[in-house]
Amino acid sequence: MKKLIIFTFITTFFSIQTFAQSDSIKVYVTQALKIMKNKSVNKGKLNWEDIFAKTLTESSKAKTIKETYPAIKNALSSLNDSHSNFYPENVVKAYTLGYKATGQEFPIIKSELLENQYAYISLPDIGSFNKGDWNLYINTFYTKVNDLQKRNPKGWIIDLRGNFGGMLYPMYAAIAPFLDTKNVVGTKDAEGKIEYYNYKKGRFYEGSTATQLFQLTQKEPKPIKKPVAILVNKVTGSSAEFIAAAFVGQKNAKIIGTNTQGLTSGNQEYKLSDGSFLVLTIGNIVDRTGKEYTKIGEGISPNITIEKATDEAKTNETYLKKAFESIDNK
Repeated sequence: MKKLIIFTFITTFFSIQTFAQSDSIKVYVTQALKIMKNKSVNKGKLNWEDIFAKTLTESSKAKTIKETYPAIKNALSSLNDSHSNFYPENVVKAYTLGYKATGQEFPIIKSELLENQYAYISLPDIGSFNKGDWNLYINTFYTKVNDLQKRNPKGWIIDLRGNFGGMLYPMYAAIAPFLDTKNVVGTKDAEGKIEYYNYKKGRFYEGSTATQLFQLTQKEPKPIKKPVAILVNKVTGSSAEFIAAAFVGQKNAKIIGTNTQGLTSGNQEYKLSDGSFLVLTIGNIVDRTGKEYTKIGEGISPNITIEKATDEAKTNETYLKKAFESIDNK
């Protein structure tokens, strides 16, 4: 009789445990779906009843939260924005630790004075959630700009070629001295609300709210009013496209190259209960003129188009030649 009671207790315990685990998995998936439904830039265009039903069915046999990841990724692909993404907890941890801790090379910011009169500086992608990395990126960029300013260049060349995106905050803070006014780039959400991004004295603003504070060890460069040439190519994407769009319509600036990649939307990170991130597209890029960039793959159009040559060196030579001409004409 005692054996039967013990067996019944064990069976009941594991049944309750299995049910609780199954319930927590369902809660996890439902939480992710609710974030998508509430925040997606395309939320008004989608059949959420179908998305919920399909995703919950796909994840119903999962025994762990990790096993629900494919179903969540499928749900993200149904949002039709080509930019939303899912990052598991282990990937998020690596991004948070930063470049040095994970043995990666830190983004290299190249700078030089070309032909003794044109200040050249690159703005590389930065894929890190580490605030120390952001501060190092901005301070390195400022150091190089300050050094070039001392040499009194005729104009400036900002190279966004090969920059596929990453974190907008440090990139925007870096190029802020080159922008001629505020409210030059932002996002338009599903309700049509426009929120412009700005930067002032170490703070990044989304609308009127300061969302990021940077630790500056270098002096912010003086506002740059000389001609600026922005170099872009088809790789230039995501956050780098925000940077390119920030110069659209600026009188002393010309964008040179090809149409950019066309991931012209803004993403926001949402942390799930296991530490994974939903990186969700919540709005499309809007420039200072109010133009919204909604078409996936279209990108930011250049003022001066460069046809790609078969030889990479020749292509680069053409880019620089057009940049020099653009600065000279100003």
